[in-house]
Amino acid sequence: MERLRFGDGTGWHFENGAWVDVEGALKAAVPRQDGDGLQGHHYAFHLGADYGDFRARMRFSLTPHSDAGLVFHAVAPDDFFVLHFPECGQADRAQHFWAAVSRMSGDGWLRIVQMDLVRRVSSTTVASHEADIQLAGDRLFVRIDGRGVFEVADPSFVGYGRMGLFLFNNASIVEASVGGAKRSAKLWPAGKSPRTSWFHPVSGMEPGTWQRPGQLVRAGDDLLLSFTTQKPAYSGTTAEFVSRSSDNGRNWSPPERVTTHEAEAWDGWGYLHRWPDGTVRMLISSEKGARIADGGADGKLWHAPKPISMPSAPGGLKRVYPAPLVNLSDGSVLAFGYGGHESTIEGASIFTWGSHHCQAFAARTADNGATWSDWVNIDGTRDSTGKPVDGSLDLTEICAAEVSPGRIVALIRPIYSPWMWETWSEDGGRSWTPCVRGPFPGYATSNMLRTASGVLLVAHRLPGCTIHASFDDGISWDSGVQIDSAIWAMGSMIEVEPDRVLYVYWDSFESSMRAQFIRVTRRGILPEAP
Repeated sequence: MERLRFGDGTGWHFENGAWVDVEGALKAAVPRQDGDGLQGHHYAFHLGADYGDFRARMRFSLTPHSDAGLVFHAVAPDDFFVLHFPECGQADRAQHFWAAVSRMSGDGWLRIVQMDLVRRVSSTTVASHEADIQLAGDRLFVRIDGRGVFEVADPSFVGYGRMGLFLFNNASIVEASVGGAKRSAKLWPAGKSPRTSWFHPVSGMEPGTWQRPGQLVRAGDDLLLSFTTQKPAYSGTTAEFVSRSSDNGRNWSPPERVTTHEAEAWDGWGYLHRWPDGTVRMLISSEKGARIADGGADGKLWHAPKPISMPSAPGGLKRVYPAPLVNLSDGSVLAFGYGGHESTIEGASIFTWGSHHCQAFAARTADNGATWSDWVNIDGTRDSTGKPVDGSLDLTEICAAEVSPGRIVALIRPIYSPWMWETWSEDGGRSWTPCVRGPFPGYATSNMLRTASGVLLVAHRLPGCTIHASFDDGISWDSGVQIDSAIWAMGSMIEVEPDRVLYVYWDSFESSMRAQFIRVTRRGILPEAP
């Protein structure tokens, strides 16, 4: 096999930034630049030949929130397959090693062909992994670290194209080699690169400001976006803003602080929501208790937060953090919430599998947040005698949608499970089915959206920022599309026009938030220009 030499890049075509050779390992340089396409993604294509069937070896290293892979059958800089090994901190700590094949085919998104949990491979940070890769016809066979196996069969694998390498964030490729059926490389289309589908909704803020979007809501004729800023990231003082759009998210007003009628200081930030009575309010939860701030129908002039009586935390929890809120067809609202359980092993590292515990709940209000029911555990598991058990201790952030009157599907971020948890309610959130392993892995599930035409969308972390769609009310889901790297993935979605969705989300590198318009079709989701 021929070694794919890195050196100074001679014989390579580079996309989305520079690469550096550090002690023989290939790394992506300046990964925090926006560039074109997916944030921080770096591709290099070998110009020497086109390969059909091939045998390749790759030695690579991953860190939390990184990715590395082998590009194959590239016929243009925006049209190729990539075998990659996405990593995120949550999978890393819970011993989940994932492998995927994705397709870049002109629209700037990576469409997942297949993604599997690879057993018998460590996900925690190790010196390096080794992958032995073979493509024969329509079958790709990968052996990782001698014991893990990943197999994909797809008729579109048949053909020829250039080989290449892919890196995201702090991953590195130590060595790569390839051999097999090859022929002279075809001339590539000139001037092509992965398409840019994202934009910055709020500009003009001081450089180095980290923007963290909260919620998107309809406020009168406008859209209202709440977000928090921090500079420098993690250690600086936070500030809360809203921005407004009168053209369904294409253009946004300069950021503005929330102002109130009353002289009382605004000491808290909450979950922005349009309630069934048409009023925009923030539900604020803190150690002081729960409060609601009223912003009227248009969210332009706020009243100081007023205390409300939220249900007390169930036994075993000190506090339940309420969010998100979901309006139901009967005029009520569900608040989902979660909290750390006292059975967590004090002082244990979260890498100690099973040591950290958390539970999730739902509560109802029928009077726009004035009064609430008790918290109900959303894991409705019962023992063999029919007696309710205390509920899963692996449940954290929740996303949910009502798919028909009173029928709700919820997906829950795990601490240790390889896949998200799934549960259903048939009575408006008063009771829930037992939690089962859900249809795909995911973390940071900030929201679930059901469009007017009945399509469910869920955005989450792993790989990168991925969206899954369901066209049958959550019974089945597509294989997923990675629309950006977006390490955080958290954000908010809203349908701004029929089957046109606006998604605003945190970026990967503690900088300006990003937004994309998404067209929902029966063939799947597509990027759409602002």
